[in-house]
Amino acid sequence: MNPMINLLHSPLSMPADQPLTVLFYEHLELSTGVAYRAHVHRSGQQLGVIESCGNGESQFLPTDLANYDFQDFRDFVSSCLFKGEPTTDQQVHEALINECEVSLAIAVAAERGKLLAREVTDGFTTTLTTVPRAFHPNGHEQAAAQLAHLSHRAREMWTGYRWQRLPQTQPA
Repeated sequence: MNPMINLLHSPLSMPADQPLTVLFYEHLELSTGVAYRAHVHRSGQQLGVIESCGNGESQFLPTDLANYDFQDFRDFVSSCLFKGEPTTDQQVHEALINECEVSLAIAVAAERGKLLAREVTDGFTTTLTTVPRAFHPNGHEQAAAQLAHLSHRAREMWTGYRWQRLPQTQPA
């Protein structure tokens, strides 16, 4: 079996010798859902786009069929694991896009002198919230208390290299 790498922000494992990333993502909210295009790259080369028309379904469209085609992407998907189990095209699409969105949010928060906290459902980030940097590194309880007024759900904070679960705190 080929060595696998794990994404930092999603529970997807992919072959280390062919990691794919989304480097550009654009979306538009419609009455039927979110339409989007996500540009998929490997080693700096664009392979195609993941597209959705806002109906909940997405598809991979190769940029150059002679270089990387539909079967290449299907083979990639079949070699990936989601939470340790075989994955679907949709799970791979969502994980690659989630990775791009969360990475960008972390960079924006850092640029503003803040940290990022998240709620996770089924392995995907569902809510992102910024937290003042003054709460970190010794004040996770303070950050948890500040976030508790938003919801009672468990949250994690990005430490710069991994997600750390915040203690669950009931609002005052």
